Amino acid sequence: MAMSKVRTAGLLDAPRPTTTGRRLRLAHWLAIVGVPILLWETWTVIAWLADGPYQITQFRHGHTVDWYGARVFEGIAIVIAIAVSIEVVRGCIRAGKILTFDVMFCLCGATLFWADVGSVNFFQPVVVMSSNWVNLNNTCGHMPFVVNPDCGRTPDPILFLWLMGTFGALGGAMLLGALARWAQSRWPRLTMGKLLGVVLLASMVMAAVEPLVIGLHLWSYPGAPFALPIGSGMAYPAFPELISFTLWFGILAAVRIFRDDRGQTLVERGLERHSAGVRKVITLLALYAVFQLVTWGPAGVPDIALGIYARSWPKMPVQLVNNVCDAPGIHGTRYGPCPGSPGYRMPGRHSHLPGQSP
Repeated sequence: MAMSKVRTAGLLDAPRPTTTGRRLRLAHWLAIVGVPILLWETWTVIAWLADGPYQITQFRHGHTVDWYGARVFEGIAIVIAIAVSIEVVRGCIRAGKILTFDVMFCLCGATLFWADVGSVNFFQPVVVMSSNWVNLNNTCGHMPFVVNPDCGRTPDPILFLWLMGTFGALGGAMLLGALARWAQSRWPRLTMGKLLGVVLLASMVMAAVEPLVIGLHLWSYPGAPFALPIGSGMAYPAFPELISFTLWFGILAAVRIFRDDRGQTLVERGLERHSAGVRKVITLLALYAVFQLVTWGPAGVPDIALGIYARSWPKMPVQLVNNVCDAPGIHGTRYGPCPGSPGYRMPGRHSHLPGQSP
């Protein structure tokens, strides 16, 4: 059987057999998994749009530290989006086609907004977002099978998170790709495993921005156990968050970085028997599945665990709590006591909430 070398965007990887059998390859299986997730997301977004998305502004206080902080981070996201868009367009021109892998990467990243907060607050409130962001009510309030009956009350920083999912993920993957190429040229004997370690380590370093975001009261994990105090009731759950961000960002970047000798990524291999159009559809669905699985799995599960072992919430600014639950100084919410409160029991999806009329 003929063998061909595998490379990582020009970087040496490991040998693989060149086969063109009829069996299903990894890209096929990922595409199959992606279909029900896409249907779930489509149902959620259509229901959310039909109900009329709206900004959550009741407790917004303009010209506070978090208000200015939100403007700065949103501005950074816009700059990143412009820079990455220019590079993506250049790539399309060089390739002579519109639907390049990087375009697919952006398209899949654009679909993550439904799960950014919903994957964490699926069972109960775990993360809260400041209403000083440019925001919309969260889509998870319309998500089939969601357990948290008041999930849609948390503001979704739609401008910042959508831009970072759509363009920021690709921009970071581009930087990590450049780092991987430099590491390979500096240490030619690096194995694929060690090179992946470099990518994951760099992803962990990028996670250092989140304590700043929390310190500015832009979002928080108020009941997180064993979190590092940042001040004013804010705390950073370093261990689960470092794992979540590192795996989320590192896996997505690795999918783009590691390519075989044909320049194919993991979600493009083994599709030679299909027509060009079918290959594009399978690759796009497979890449979509990767984005969703990483967001709901390695990135979401550690944060969901924070809610299971939640401690009592501290006193926080009202524009951060937004009446998500009864936190210190905030009473009579629809949801009732926050996770970690004495006697707290997690309401189910069909539960009657304490603040709702019978």
